Parts: sequence; C-alpha cells; structure tokens
Amino acid sequence: MKAVSILVVVFGMAVSLVLGQEPDYSYGPNGESEWGNMYPECNGTMQSPIPLSAMTARPGFETQPLEITNYQLDPTQVIVNNDGKLAIYRFEFPGGENVTIRGGPLQGIFQFDSLHFHWGAASDRGSEHVIDSMTGRKRFAMEMHLVFFNQIYGSFQEAAPSENGLAVLGIFFTNSTQEPDYGWIPALNEVRTAGTQYTLPDPSVFNIKGLIGARRRPYFSYHGSLTTPVCYETVSWLVQRKPLQISEAQLDTFRSLRDSDGEPLVDNFRSLQPVNDRPIFLYR
Repeated sequence: MKAVSILVVVFGMAVSLVLGQEPDYSYGPNGESEWGNMYPECNGTMQSPIPLSAMTARPGFETQPLEITNYQLDPTQVIVNNDGKLAIYRFEFPGGENVTIRGGPLQGIFQFDSLHFHWGAASDRGSEHVIDSMTGRKRFAMEMHLVFFNQIYGSFQEAAPSENGLAVLGIFFTNSTQEPDYGWIPALNEVRTAGTQYTLPDPSVFNIKGLIGARRRPYFSYHGSLTTPVCYETVSWLVQRKPLQISEAQLDTFRSLRDSDGEPLVDNFRSLQPVNDRPIFLYR
C-alpha cells in the first residue's frame, strides 16, 4: 500500500504540473504541519529553506565558474500564471534555444524550466532563505527562484524525483525607495484570480540577464529540496548573497494577487528547516 500511495502522490504532482491545476497545500504552521502526511518527502532530513551564514559556511572553490548561457536573449514569449500559491513565469526563446546553467558546484548541465516568487504581506518578510550575521537574522521582502533541471533527464517532471535532478538559483529582493524598471510586473494585474494566466504582449520586457546581471558571486550552495510539495530532496541550491531592489508599490502588485480561496496571496514562504549537519558553502 505504501508503494501505491507514493505512486499516487507522484502522479498527482505530474498531472498538476502538466495541467496547471492549483496545488493542494497551505502555508503557516498549521498548514505546513500537514505537508508530510500527504507528501512524505516533506518529512525528509535535507529539506529547504535553511538559514545561511557567511560566518559558518565553508569556503567554496570553483573549478569552473558558474555560468548561465543564452539568458541574455530576449524571449519570444512569456506567460505568467497565478496558481493560487505562487506567481510563475514561463519563457520561450528564439529558435528554440535553451537557457542553461553549469559550473560552480553543479555536476552536469541544467536547463531552465521556469521562475517564480515568494513574498510577504509586509516587507520585513517574504524570502524563504534567511541570512544570519553578527547583527542578526535578515529575511528579505521577496525571493525569486529560477528552476533548472538536469538535461540528462529530458524534462522537469522526470528530473524532479531523480538524483542530482534539479538546480535552483535563488535571488533576494529588498524593498527600496527607488522603482526599478521591471516591465514584467504589471502583467500580474491580469492574473489576480487564482488559476489564471496571461501572455505578456511584449516579452522583451523580461530579459533575464537584464534583471539578474552577469555577476553570480558571492553565492551560497548546499544540497536541499523543493520548498513546495512534493519536497523532493534533489536540489542543488545556489543562493546569491546580494539582493536586487524592488519598490513597495511593485511589491504591492504581488500582494494584490488572490489565492484559491479568494484571500490575499501573501506570506507564501515555507518555514525554515533543520540544517542537520549539511555542509553549506560560500563562493566569494
């Protein structure tokens, strides 16, 4: 019966990913306490997110620099989806080109699948990972995850439950008095209702390199999991230490989204998970 239950969970995740159905989980202590009952992987010992600290991280050494290819290309199509839990952006690129990431701590070449965001009801929270320092613990207003799958598996669905299947580049956003030129944010006004999607009329407004820049270091790296169910522990995490800027008005556009119950879609970040003696590296 256990094997049947796991198969049902995996199949359910695959159907949800393919058909764009709203995921069945909720945030907060009460909601997250139920994750492991329906998705056993969420009870694992290598879960994410975790606290990160330059004071305790081991020094990381790159034999090859962490490199993203083709991310400078203007996409030919960008679709944003509110799935009731996250704001997810999916891209197509000219000539069917793939954006890939390799080098650094990664073993293999990983192909870009999509990116999504986690944010808070207020700007003192929102990011999933936190940075610990001598001055205390810093949780940022928002965190973006660029999700990649190992090309040897051919697709995200095949890679997600597989060893060395995924890589996620996490990037923090901190609230600023300046308003950066993020032409992809107004599209969120078209997907306020859960389960809706919208195609950006000008996909070039979301140039990934234009947003995140060319510099990767300093970044933290560790082995962890997806931060949403099914919580597969197959992720090589790369979390950039330096945040990007975002205005309070732009954050409010994210906060205007609604979840599947019609409530404000906010505080969609998972609680911190035990490190459990995992090595955490800092590439400076």
